[in-house]
Amino acid sequence: MGRNDPYIDLGTDARTAPTSRMWEAMQAVALNATPFKGQEAVEALLARACELTGQAAALLLPSCTMANLIAMMAHADRGDQVILEESSHIAWSEGWGMASIAGIYPKLLKGRLGAIDLEEILSAVEASVFSHRPRTKLLCLENTHNAGGGAVLPQAYAAEVCAAMKEREIYVHLDGARIFNAAVALNLPVRQMTEMYDSVTINLNKGLCALEGALLCGSAAMIRKASQLARALGGDSQHKAEIIAAAGLIGLNEMVDDIAEDHRRAYLFASAVQRIPGIGVELQRVQTNIVMVDVSGTGLAAGEVLQRLKIRGVASYLYSDAVLRFVFHREINDEDALRASRLLGEAIG
Repeated sequence: MGRNDPYIDLGTDARTAPTSRMWEAMQAVALNATPFKGQEAVEALLARACELTGQAAALLLPSCTMANLIAMMAHADRGDQVILEESSHIAWSEGWGMASIAGIYPKLLKGRLGAIDLEEILSAVEASVFSHRPRTKLLCLENTHNAGGGAVLPQAYAAEVCAAMKEREIYVHLDGARIFNAAVALNLPVRQMTEMYDSVTINLNKGLCALEGALLCGSAAMIRKASQLARALGGDSQHKAEIIAAAGLIGLNEMVDDIAEDHRRAYLFASAVQRIPGIGVELQRVQTNIVMVDVSGTGLAAGEVLQRLKIRGVASYLYSDAVLRFVFHREINDEDALRASRLLGEAIG
């Protein structure tokens, strides 16, 4: 979808097309790649990822789902427990690979917009030490939090939790699929938000607009283990990785500044939508590029509203029976945002 396309895709930011600069870079690498030249492109991407995150090493993988799974497998053994916020992406949108593939036991704790109370975390840790429950080896946090409507983890909270886990020799992994959205929202360098973790994943094809791919960053020893796991899971067989790396590097270097516009347009949309009778939107929760819209007050199920929007040329995402999720990205402009709000009003009218 381009800016002149009448169809407004607010279903996800994962379908954004690469920029013209990315296509040119991918073509240049594809035409000139030799084993040496291809490896240069990948190494440049990994070096930049380490520089940005403050981690010692990095690995390019096909998706954040695989990267998160490999991180859990690298940090924990079969039968160990991993603590997760109960609505986290790892828990509910990644196929339960932690259990079915890794044999790791998930302990789900309720949080607020992705932030689990530290006392709740410590209680779960202590229960696994002083009972016959699985040993807690890992805590996973998510920033921004998808189910929380793109909520950003407070920096002080993340630092406190990481410090507490370090004292107890428990690893902390960050699902940072949209960590650049969080960094832009807090106006902080990504490194300041990621170097405290034992590992971090970054998605290259959401706000950063690359064709596909994800980065797993961590210590040198952890990434060596992750590389072995990736081979077993088929994640190291990216024979054209240099093409993905060429686009990913441009994403890291050139696309971050544009993310603020995605956030502004999400708020523009939310501000317009909240005036529609029967619609519920919490403006204070619109921190980044995601808007959760409660349609229960309209008397219609969210699935019905979704279909009515589709007929009118707007794509959304069915989050629950009452809630639709709208995600903003580079291919949405101000006119799109406002027109989508008007069409939502028509859809429930």
